[in-house]
Amino acid sequence: MQKEGVPVIILGDEVFSPHSYKLESELEKLAVEHAEELFGKNIHFFNVKRKIASKTDIGSIPDGYLVDLASDKFFIIEVELSSHDIVGHIMSQLFKFKMAMDSPGTRNDLAKFLAGTVSDGSKVSDTSYLARVIEKGVGIFIIIDSISEQLREVVEHLAKDGTDVRAIPFETYANSRNQFVHKFTTFTREALEQEAKKWTFKWTTVPIAKHLEKSDETVKEVFEKLSQAICCLPNAKQVTRKGWTTFQTSPLKNFCTIKILKDGLEVSLKADKKTFKDKKGITRDLKRTPAWTFDKVFTVKSPDEVEYAVSLIKQAHECICAGKR
Repeated sequence: MQKEGVPVIILGDEVFSPHSYKLESELEKLAVEHAEELFGKNIHFFNVKRKIASKTDIGSIPDGYLVDLASDKFFIIEVELSSHDIVGHIMSQLFKFKMAMDSPGTRNDLAKFLAGTVSDGSKVSDTSYLARVIEKGVGIFIIIDSISEQLREVVEHLAKDGTDVRAIPFETYANSRNQFVHKFTTFTREALEQEAKKWTFKWTTVPIAKHLEKSDETVKEVFEKLSQAICCLPNAKQVTRKGWTTFQTSPLKNFCTIKILKDGLEVSLKADKKTFKDKKGITRDLKRTPAWTFDKVFTVKSPDEVEYAVSLIKQAHECICAGKR
C-alpha cells in the first residue's frame, strides 16, 4: 500500500514510487547521460572537473560546465541532493563559484583549459570564443532531486545582482524490481526562457494591508498584536509574501509564518518536536515537504489568545537560533 500524499507513477501493472539518492554521484551520472534532454541539443557540455578559485584561493570544483550555443551563454553546473545542508553546503558552494568567476585571471584560465579539452575544431575549441562568452556573464544550473523553500530563497538571494541562477528538479521513481523512471524539465531553446521564469523564484513582497483588507477588525487587531510581539524577538524581521507573512532572523532562517484566514490567523512554526511544549494542546503536527518546511501549525482567533501564541512562537525562534531546524 502506498503512503498517503506520496506521488506515484503507474506504468501498466507497475507502480513507481519516489526514489531517494544515497550518493550525489548517482544523480551526477544521470545528469551527464541526459545533458541533451536537460539543456537541449544546441549545447556543449564539458564533463570535466576543474577547480576555479579567486585571487585568495576562495573556490571549489563544479560538476561541469556548459555553453548554450544558441545564445552564447556560459553556465557552471552543480549537482546536489536536497538532503544536503542548503545553507551550510549548497549556498557556500554557489557563493564560492561566484567569487571565483569574478577574477579575470580565473575566467581566462578556464577558457583556455576548456578549449583544450575539445579537438573537433568546433567553436568551443577556440579559446577566444569561450573567453568572450564567459566575459559576458556566468550563470549557474543547479540539478537537484527536489526543490525546497530554502533553496528558493538561496536562488533568489544569489540572483539579486543579475546572476542567472536556475534550479532543475530531477526526480526519479523506482518500482519493486529496481527499475527507474526519471522526470525532469527539458530546457530546449524554445522553453528556456519560460522555464527560467518558473524556477528562478523571484519572490514577490506585498504590503501587509493587502492581506488584511478583507479581514474584520478582530483579525486585524490579533495580527497587529501578534506581529509586534514577534518582531520584538532578537533579530526578528517581518516579510510579507504574496500568500503569507514570514518572520525570520535572516533571509534563510524563517521560524514562523502567518496566513490570514477569514476568521483568524493560521500560524506555522519550525520546532524541535522532542522539546516543543504546548500545554494547551492547540498545535498539530505538520509533515515537511520541499515547498513547506514547517513542523507545527495552530490558529489564533482572539486577542486573548495572543500571549499563549507568542510563547509557542518563542520556542520556534529559539529553535532556529540554536540551529536545531
